Amino acid sequence: MHPLLKFLSAIPDIFLPKSCPLCGEDIPPGESKALCESCRESFDRSRPPWCPTCGKPFRSEAALSHTPDHLCAECRERPPSFEAARAFGPYEGSLRELIQLIKFRGYPSLATELGSELSRLALEEYPDIISGDALVTHVPIARDRWRERGFDQAKILAQSTAVHLGVAFASTLERGGSTSPQTSLSAPARRKILQGFFSAISMERVSGKNIILVDDVLTTGSTAGACSRVLKKSGAASVCVLTICHTVIQKRANW
Repeated sequence: MHPLLKFLSAIPDIFLPKSCPLCGEDIPPGESKALCESCRESFDRSRPPWCPTCGKPFRSEAALSHTPDHLCAECRERPPSFEAARAFGPYEGSLRELIQLIKFRGYPSLATELGSELSRLALEEYPDIISGDALVTHVPIARDRWRERGFDQAKILAQSTAVHLGVAFASTLERGGSTSPQTSLSAPARRKILQGFFSAISMERVSGKNIILVDDVLTTGSTAGACSRVLKKSGAASVCVLTICHTVIQKRANW
């Protein structure tokens, strides 16, 4: 087993009781998994048809019946700076609870375990990128969030994903400071506060690379877009986004 993956896999023994944090089912002693199999199998995965750019599912297949490359309204009106985005599932139910356990209840080992799910998604959706000159990186959290939590969940996700894929990992972005929570902000408001907010650590790390940018949740795409613009200005050949969840948009929102 890869040394980093071996270390990451040991985290549940340090941070977690031997029961599934979602359902409470006992996990056998010596088992390194943080979640029970029944909870893993119950996750609601996103399925096509979806927008080929942002990856958010269409409500019906009608839009794709005559135009298979049909984009959603948001991507047509304001094309994002990344080539594509894909998420494992919607930010609902047990997946939402899982993200909240990681971010607000201090379960970093769950992020480690979800790296295997993201690696499978990457193999399904980005096979050409993975077989080429690929680099896995992450959207960095704010420094004050890091001090509160003691870890960066997106970095753990990205490291685990890279190990499962056998692809190089590097931290490539710096965050300029702290922002207020963006959950309730509109897409234009998110874009405004993120202007100039990210910078590249080193152009050499990303120059000519096909980047897989990892985060926990894709909401409007503003944060992923801001990071993608910086990476491309630093010489990245392409940027594709990979997240555990995407939000379910109930009404139209601009990128």
